[in-house]
Amino acid sequence: MATNTVNGVLVCSDGTNIPLKAELAEGTESDLTTDTTYTVSAQNVGDYAQGKTITSGLVTCDNGVAYAYILRQGLVAAIIPVGLKGVAFEASQLCAPFTLQAGDKLRVMNNTAADREAALCVYTASGVSRIFVVTPTGGATNELVDLQTSNSIGDTLQGQTVVKAFCTSVDGSKIETPGAVVVDALGNVVGGVPMTSPASMQPLFNSYRIPVNLNFKAQFLTNA
Repeated sequence: MATNTVNGVLVCSDGTNIPLKAELAEGTESDLTTDTTYTVSAQNVGDYAQGKTITSGLVTCDNGVAYAYILRQGLVAAIIPVGLKGVAFEASQLCAPFTLQAGDKLRVMNNTAADREAALCVYTASGVSRIFVVTPTGGATNELVDLQTSNSIGDTLQGQTVVKAFCTSVDGSKIETPGAVVVDALGNVVGGVPMTSPASMQPLFNSYRIPVNLNFKAQFLTNA
């Protein structure tokens, strides 16, 4: 796999900008650290800007990107907007302001252009951020599972309501559902999130009201 220069910026409530840059291998989730051109040494965001509150941001990759997030104590603490260079157009708002702590890391999934990994990034009314992923390999119903536990959306977010979300996928015409759909225990659709190819448009959070309970699944159908 190739190594690409991944860039980014986090904008703080006091007007501070945190510049980000690192050489990251494609197909491997990695740490995106501060840009040494402006920050002397490469540091994780929590160590560089401890106590600063992030309000917006953007991470850009060369060929493909699935997601970016702040990792805190082993869990997704905040989802950072992503896009591709030349397509992404703005550092957009986070779902909620997020105050950095020492030890916080910014993790990025920098992909190849052909990588079919899909990622559903969600934020709930309770303030919980989670990412659900799957990589289709053919025509099938593909379940998106929690990035860190591999559990279903129902097991992960039981009793919560998704209020903001976006979904990334390069599958285009291979997708045969209205994006990533959430189905209940009986297979009824209770909500859906359109899938955006970062190569065509910057994925942006939109507002939803998708209830989640035990045995619910997030999934989409592909024809190849």
